[in-house]
Amino acid sequence: MNVQQAEALLLETGISIVLQHRFAGDRGTILRLDNYAMINIFDDGRYYIQGDDTGTLGVVFGLVEQPWDPETWTAAGPEQILPWFPPPGPTKRFEM
Repeated sequence: MNVQQAEALLLETGISIVLQHRFAGDRGTILRLDNYAMINIFDDGRYYIQGDDTGTLGVVFGLVEQPWDPETWTAAGPEQILPWFPPPGPTKRFEM
C-alpha cells in the first residue's frame, strides 16, 4: 500500500483527508481523516488503521490488501534499534 493507493480508496468511501504528514522517524506517512480515524502508511508497504470509526475503512482497504497486524510482527532486518545506555560518570547535574 502506498499513499496514492490509499487516497484512491478513500475517494470510494467519501471520507476525506484532513491532514497528511510524515512520521517523526521519516519512515512513513500518516493520513488523518475527517471521521477522526488515522491511516499509517509505512514506506515498506505496510499500513495500519487506527481510531473509533474504522469499520468502513477496514472493509474497503481489506479488499485490496490486509492491514499490518502489530501483534504478529517481529523486528527483522539490518536496522534494529539498540538500547540506550546512560553515559558513565556522575549522576548529579552539578558537582559541588
